[in-house]
Amino acid sequence: MNIVNIVKNLLSTRLLNKEMRKLPAVWRTGILAFLLSVLQSPACLAELAVQPASAQVGQDAKALPMAESTPRSGSVQPGQDTKAQPAAVQAPRNEKTVVTLLSGQVPATGLPESLADNPQWPNFVKTISASWDKYVRNISEPMMRWAQIEVPQHNKTVFYPFSGPDFATVYQMFPQAQRYVMVARQNAAMPLDLGSLTPTNTTNSLKLLTSAWQQFGSDGFFVTEYLDKYYHSSQPRIGASTFIATFLTLHGFEVNRISPIGVDENGNIHELPAEAKVWSSIRFHASKEGRQIIVDYLKIDLSNEGLESKPENRKFVENMANNPVLFKAASHLPQYASFDDITQAVLHFSPLIVQDETALAYSKLIQAHDVKLFGKFVTPHRAFQNTQTSLAQAYANRDDIRQLDFRFGYFKGGNYSLMVATRR
Repeated sequence: MNIVNIVKNLLSTRLLNKEMRKLPAVWRTGILAFLLSVLQSPACLAELAVQPASAQVGQDAKALPMAESTPRSGSVQPGQDTKAQPAAVQAPRNEKTVVTLLSGQVPATGLPESLADNPQWPNFVKTISASWDKYVRNISEPMMRWAQIEVPQHNKTVFYPFSGPDFATVYQMFPQAQRYVMVARQNAAMPLDLGSLTPTNTTNSLKLLTSAWQQFGSDGFFVTEYLDKYYHSSQPRIGASTFIATFLTLHGFEVNRISPIGVDENGNIHELPAEAKVWSSIRFHASKEGRQIIVDYLKIDLSNEGLESKPENRKFVENMANNPVLFKAASHLPQYASFDDITQAVLHFSPLIVQDETALAYSKLIQAHDVKLFGKFVTPHRAFQNTQTSLAQAYANRDDIRQLDFRFGYFKGGNYSLMVATRR
């Protein structure tokens, strides 16, 4: 067994988690920091570099119990060291050119010679076009039709915790919002500038993105494990912003400006200088048919310990919880005691919650909200047994459950569930 797998096993074993919970928080942090430092060692990085990230994408995606963007059970994932600083990055030469290329389109300035001469470019263009068409036909358009009828629309801010780079879903659910606030554990980084890479990096990046979009077209999400590899094991690093920028373009938006962002002591988001060394969180200013929107993506640990360690992030979550909230494929994390802080904030303050079975427990949701049920639910994904038993009972006993004609969340053989909860 190689070094990477040894450390992965230590990080994921239930025995270690059980024993660690008995230790003081400072000790737990030290132990996890040591294990993660091993993962960041040259030996581990060398092993990660030779593990094929793109070749595996889509092979077993339907069987993986991963959130679309969120680590399972709140545990720190290999290669996801929250203390290690991401590599410094430079702002792209031309933001509009960068995001246009990422969507497989030719910018007004023409196709860069490095891409025109690369045999992988035509395959990437064909794949992203076909995958997006498939997604729109099977998921996006049915979802937007459903949301227009079933989801009370808001034209201000929508909060999407555990989102990963999934701008597509939050936009399709709330197409009239002015601001979308997304939170996950992946680094944003700068959108990948395909036109300024070396020939080798251009080829490797196009192959990786081609595989990623093939899988997305079939399943409607990116697997967490692969998102982590895109950033930690690829050169150049590919962060969440690359996919958000692509979603914006594919949905017809023009990206006008991007900037790094942070959270101040009052829990408010503020823009940072473009020359900032690290872009772990990012803001997109975009427009479509004269309508301006803002998309904020923040890299934040939403666990209780994560929020306790950064009081400004706790205030940020409390502020955001006053808005409509979307949950999708959240690994059932909001049902764990270790994520009780964000759960309680949403339950107490949000006027509207749209979620699948992986989010707030149904038994708690119905205490202060009127909940409409859609689709089918018998049991959660096999990785999360013995959760949402009250929801299963509700689906078995209620006679007002409405149809759902699109896939949402984890693959469960057509067993997809959605809830729309409105505060009483």
